Amino acid sequence: LLFQHPGGEEVLLEQAGRDATESFEDVGHSTDAREMLKEYYIGEIHPVRTSCLFWSTWLIPIFGALVIGLMYRYYMLDGRTS
Repeated sequence: LLFQHPGGEEVLLEQAGRDATESFEDVGHSTDAREMLKEYYIGEIHPVRTSCLFWSTWLIPIFGALVIGLMYRYYMLDGRTS
């Protein structure tokens, strides 16, 4: 299909690995192209949940750093008084 595409292979390659639905609809493909789509359709891309990413990317490491900092301070003060 790559070499048979009327729009050229560059059009397909720049959308490779991504959701090309919007690009496909913007061009205004023929009914024949829409029939071919049924044969080559792979599936839908679902967006990543950003709320989960926020917790694991920022809050957990910050919390860990705070705990380590407090433990360090506690043990350093405890070492001075002993």
